[in-house]
Amino acid sequence: MLSLRTVRGPLQAAEEESILADYNRLTGARIPLGDFRHWVCDSPEGPAWHAILQTDEARIVGHFSLIPLRAQHAGNKLIAAKTEYFFVHEDFRREKVRGFENSILSCAILVLSQLYQDCHASGWGPFLAAVNDQIEPFHRAVGCRPVVFKLSECLLILRPWKAARRTPNLTKKQRMAMLFVGIGQRLLWSIAGNLASRSRGVGLTTVASVCVHRKKDQIAFFEDRASLIWRYPSEDYVTVASASDPHQFVIAKHGSDERFLRVCQWELAGSKDPEAFLLALIDQARQEQALGVRWSLYRDQQQPVLLGALRKLGFLRMQRDRRLLFYTRDKIFLQPETWCLTDSFFAFDL
Repeated sequence: MLSLRTVRGPLQAAEEESILADYNRLTGARIPLGDFRHWVCDSPEGPAWHAILQTDEARIVGHFSLIPLRAQHAGNKLIAAKTEYFFVHEDFRREKVRGFENSILSCAILVLSQLYQDCHASGWGPFLAAVNDQIEPFHRAVGCRPVVFKLSECLLILRPWKAARRTPNLTKKQRMAMLFVGIGQRLLWSIAGNLASRSRGVGLTTVASVCVHRKKDQIAFFEDRASLIWRYPSEDYVTVASASDPHQFVIAKHGSDERFLRVCQWELAGSKDPEAFLLALIDQARQEQALGVRWSLYRDQQQPVLLGALRKLGFLRMQRDRRLLFYTRDKIFLQPETWCLTDSFFAFDL
C-alpha cells in the first residue's frame, strides 16, 4: 500500500534526485537537477508545495508540485501557482493509498486532489495548469476548469523546412502556409539581413536593469525585480531594451536550430519604433541560427503600431486558441479578460 503526503519544500536531496529521475524517464524530458531546484526552491514567494506518493520502503513513486507565482488582483496580493512535475510510476498506478482504501479514485487523481486542496486551504490560489491532452482529464476530474485564450501567433521564419516540421499544435494547412511563407521570409532576410544589425537606440542588457509597469486592471506575473530575475536566468534568455528608457524592453527565450527565439514578456507602451526591437530580435535569432522569431499576442496586446511593425517586416500571423486549466472557486478567475497573459507562463525551462 502507498502513502501520500503533502509538504512545502525544500525536499531532501535524495528525494529531489529520485523525483527528477522518474519524471525525466516517464516524460522524455532532460531537466538538470540544478534547474529543478531553481524552480521549486527559489521563487520569490518561497518554495513549492509537493505531493509525494511513496511505498512503505520510502521509495517515491509519484509526485506533483505547485510553484508559487507572485501576483495582485484588485489591489490584493495573490499567491497563484503553476502546476509542474506530475507523474505516477507505471508499476504503481493501480495501488491503493493509505487513508483512501475505499476510494474509487486512482492514486494519480488522489495526488492531484490532495495537493490542490491543501494549498487552497493554506491561502494559495488560483492554480493554473498548462498540460497535454493525456494529462488534462486527471486535472479536470479533481475540479479544474478550462479557459480559452485567443491569440495571434506571429512568426518570422528563418529555417522554413525545420520550422514547418517541428512547430507543435498546427494544422496541415498551417504547416504548408508556414513552409511557403517561410521560404519567402528566408530569401528576404538573406538579402536584407544587414538591416537587423542597426541599433536604432536599442541594445542587449540584463533583465535586472529593466522596469515593469504593474498592470492595474488585470492579473499579470513577473512584475517585480525579484520575480523577473528568478523567471529569466541570463543563460536562457536575452533582454533587448531602449537605451534611453528602461520601461521599454523585450525578453525572449534563446532560440536554436530546433526552436524559435520566443518572446516571453515585454513593455512597449508609448514606443514609436517597435521595429527597432524586432530588428534586434531578428539579428539575435540569426546569430543563434534559430528557426526564427516567435511572438504570441493575446487579445488585449494587439496594438496597431506593433502589428504594423510585424507586418512591415514580413511576419506571418496565425490565429490560435490556447487553453489553460484553472483550479479555483472564484468565477472571476475563469474569465480570460481577468488575465494579462503572455508566453512567460508557457516557456518555462521546466
